[in-house]
Amino acid sequence: MLTSKNKVIIYAQDSFGGESAKTGIGFIKYGLCETVAVIDRKLDGKTTSSVIKDLLPIPIYDSIQNAVKYHKNADCLLIGIAPAGGKFPLEWLPDIRNALKLKLNIINGLHDFLSDISEIKKTSEDEGVYIWDVRKTNHKFPTANALVLDYPINVVLTVGTDAAIGKMTVALELTKSAKAVGKSAKFIATGQTGMMISGDGIPIDAIVGDFMAGAIEEEIIKAAKQKYAFAFVEGQGSILHPAWSGVTLALYHGSVPNKLILCHKANYEYLRNTKIKIESLKQFINVYENISLPVRKAKVVGIALNTYGLDEKQTSDLIKKAEDETLLPVTDPVKYTAEKLLNACLNPK
Repeated sequence: MLTSKNKVIIYAQDSFGGESAKTGIGFIKYGLCETVAVIDRKLDGKTTSSVIKDLLPIPIYDSIQNAVKYHKNADCLLIGIAPAGGKFPLEWLPDIRNALKLKLNIINGLHDFLSDISEIKKTSEDEGVYIWDVRKTNHKFPTANALVLDYPINVVLTVGTDAAIGKMTVALELTKSAKAVGKSAKFIATGQTGMMISGDGIPIDAIVGDFMAGAIEEEIIKAAKQKYAFAFVEGQGSILHPAWSGVTLALYHGSVPNKLILCHKANYEYLRNTKIKIESLKQFINVYENISLPVRKAKVVGIALNTYGLDEKQTSDLIKKAEDETLLPVTDPVKYTAEKLLNACLNPK
């Protein structure tokens, strides 16, 4: 596990700035500890802010050895790339082996567990460092039973029109905004990147289907027992996506949310890697609201619009269009703030 005292090197070989490096980018923006360097040989000598404008200027190196040479306080290597299918590419093994020999702990969020590779495990033991396979869990989760209803905690779930459009980021921004106005708020991570950022949570897509809903129920109850007034739950997938709708529904029914924030990537026409057209925001609002548990009918109270790459005029036009269509508050909480969405969450109606 990570703490605020760790110093992290992000491994993003040949990928930093691209969509597959969202884990590393997310950690740099929101991680609970400092990122001191990034590894990407294609960008050697640059800084992260020269690649992505809103990041701090962190130096990029071509190799782990060079990064450690200039950042001797580094103690962790975080794999900041998510290849298709979450598989670990074997060509990375020499770099991982070198990192261990340089006394770096390894943070791995992929589906392939490094601690299951005997050579890597032995090297980590010999060097006295650890491997955190974020998706690996031996915990026995319960089945869900809507027990969240028994606790005085307000649950807000971020749901999406598609996968990989910013549901985690929106939940983090809402949590930050809630804390800024004095609310006791907890971000509930449900994916590997969120877990790396917050230091806790559940790897929902690595849990057996029958226990997914129970796992998130358990996390929210834990937050309630810690006296948090609000839980902002990181959503996953999309209810209309054939690949990930099962995880989406398990999170929804397990968390029994009071309110929903619908996340959408501006100008997306088709669901990720499919030929399925995204019809309208209202279509998704209707589906999400109609499949909530009857014991607590959740409503979509705001729209988080991801307008990355668009200028101010394009952004404002799309926000107005979405507001006209849905009659709900709409904003880009990264480009602006999450205040508008938070106010909708705080509204008792």
